[in-house]
Amino acid sequence: MITPCNSLTTNKIVTVSENRRKFTIDNSSALSINRVQVDGCYITSGLKCDYLFEIIDNNNIIKVFYVELKGKNIEHAIKQLTATVAHCKLIHKDIKRECYIVASRVPKSSTSAQNLKKEFKRKHNIQLFIDTNIKEVTV
Repeated sequence: MITPCNSLTTNKIVTVSENRRKFTIDNSSALSINRVQVDGCYITSGLKCDYLFEIIDNNNIIKVFYVELKGKNIEHAIKQLTATVAHCKLIHKDIKRECYIVASRVPKSSTSAQNLKKEFKRKHNIQLFIDTNIKEVTV
């Protein structure tokens, strides 16, 4: 479990937001969630995402969410997530991981977002989700 820059909670709703972008975890199961502020705290230089969340059940990390709250530059957000995943590779080895980009604008009409998701999955074996302004996940 990552401990610097973290807060551990069992709250039913866990939310982070930045510039009208919001990521919420519905924790109705009351699992322990370790919220880590990555940008500017856990990782202080280079590319990094904004937050990561370790979902903990019976003192074991069962899932990790990497989250980037972004304007519209999806490609840059992917680079930030990739760098953070690489940084945490040993800590989160063999744990189910998911990456989330919550952006102000997502290219919907073209297939570019779908292609980015497929490429990310192929390279890292991690599911990438790209949403506009608000994303809610349930654990």
